[in-house]
Amino acid sequence: MERIYLPNKRLVKSRIITTFLSILIAFSLQLSAKESNQTLVLVGGALTTCASLSPKNCEKNTQISGKTHNVFTLSHTKISQIKQQWPSKNSQAKNNTIKNLATMQAKSSPTLSKKELLWLWRDIDSKQLNNLSDQEYNFVVDMLEVAQIQSDNTRLKERVNTALNSEAAATEILQFISGSLKVNNANPSMLAITASSRDPYESADFYEGLLNFPNVNSQWLALTPALAKAITTKKCGDLTTLRHSEMGLYQREHIYPDRTQAEYELCKKGTDALIELIKNSTGVMFNGGDQSLTRKVLFDENNHPYPWTKALQSRPVIVGTSAGTAVQSGGQVHGGNAVMITNGTSLSALKEGAQAIDAPSERSSSDSLTYNRFGGLGTFSYGVLDTHFSERNRTLRLATLLDNLNENQAQPAFGFGVDETTALVVIKSGAGNLMTVIGKNGVVLVKPKERIEAEAKTYLFSYWPAGSVIDIKNNDFTLSQRSISQALPAIKIPPLPIQRFGSILTQAKLRSLTQAMCLSQEQTAVGQQDEFIISLSATPESGYHRISAAQYGCAVSNLEIAVSTF
Repeated sequence: MERIYLPNKRLVKSRIITTFLSILIAFSLQLSAKESNQTLVLVGGALTTCASLSPKNCEKNTQISGKTHNVFTLSHTKISQIKQQWPSKNSQAKNNTIKNLATMQAKSSPTLSKKELLWLWRDIDSKQLNNLSDQEYNFVVDMLEVAQIQSDNTRLKERVNTALNSEAAATEILQFISGSLKVNNANPSMLAITASSRDPYESADFYEGLLNFPNVNSQWLALTPALAKAITTKKCGDLTTLRHSEMGLYQREHIYPDRTQAEYELCKKGTDALIELIKNSTGVMFNGGDQSLTRKVLFDENNHPYPWTKALQSRPVIVGTSAGTAVQSGGQVHGGNAVMITNGTSLSALKEGAQAIDAPSERSSSDSLTYNRFGGLGTFSYGVLDTHFSERNRTLRLATLLDNLNENQAQPAFGFGVDETTALVVIKSGAGNLMTVIGKNGVVLVKPKERIEAEAKTYLFSYWPAGSVIDIKNNDFTLSQRSISQALPAIKIPPLPIQRFGSILTQAKLRSLTQAMCLSQEQTAVGQQDEFIISLSATPESGYHRISAAQYGCAVSNLEIAVSTF
């Protein structure tokens, strides 16, 4: 991932974020008496953190102590268990798998990493591996995993050391979260929910370590889809079976016995105790992964909120990253219901449009643009949230979704796309709201523009770099006068070449082009992707302002993006 913070600029950046944090904390203190006060820290993913599983995220690639990878083994016992407990009715897949595993066992070392296991399998029969269903594949991998036990008979855990983070922006976001917690409570506590992961027990170590702030009591909350089903039906003894049926997970009680035991103990205490635990917490963090999985701990199969969902919605500090941010969309907004985006690419969205999902927790595995029409947790009431935004070039997937929604809503829907290692911060109160951007890159605002039916699809595009403060007035969002007045002087760079920029919807090319337009004060540019022409035009309502000297530090306001075909 490209870096924008050079080592000799770190101290300056640290001072900037400290000053910025002080301003926002002062705003929070003015509102602290308000019962409705709430801070949202909505991270776009890639919260790059130094951990024992990720030495590449540590300064000088330092390998810190702790678990470095999952471990697998091929044995007669495990292969026999796989044969006896095969999860599907596909006997051919079962027989071929057992045959290949036996062949692999003869060539295998006593233990393997997941990468080594899969390479060995591909060497034996890559076609058979690829033909397994997700359920069958996950079952086999889960069953082959072995526990990592230390000499003191405790489980080897993944460790986190944020002091060694190589990405300064990630540390800045974490500092802001810690500060927000302490503003809201003299003795703050933080709960980590890892339900966005296929294996939330595996992710628990990382998020407990990530949130290990000084003077903050942080802990993993064992709120999993299996727990949600067990605690509401009073069937805590069925947790192992429910991990199979609700989560597609196997033998986790052998790999993470401390985590599954915590899940069982939470279940036995009952729903009221769970609600009380959540109500007593200052903040809660939802991890990255798949937002459709996160919904399964918030709403039941009939889309009814669980008894604890309201308590989660009302925590003073709510943090999300990636899927944990996307799931904050929902509730009533601008004359309609805010939905939750679930899947798709910009190109597939332009070609196929958007498809609503009927089942509350259903998801798509293709590139098609899909959304959950029931929405998510609903703490973010301004529009639809999207993540990994510029890096995965998602502007036109979000714009296409907004087009679909606007057909059924009284007022236009808004879309907010958060870049990686960046956070959109919202401080809400009955006395007034504040929105700002912190971290590495920026946040995109997308608004569909009214048009005659025969005209090209047109949208208004704004980009708010880190450091921007946003005014929220009359159901609209604009770069604040304060941000504009403090902007850096324009710089002289050559004008853009007169050409059609190809493959504009791949990588982060749309962000690069709009930033180049901003820096060069360019009025028009044209890009192309397959049969689509993407025209960018400045209007009298558009604006360019250099918020910072960072790589993506130029703010763009109300740039028109028109999509047509040829």
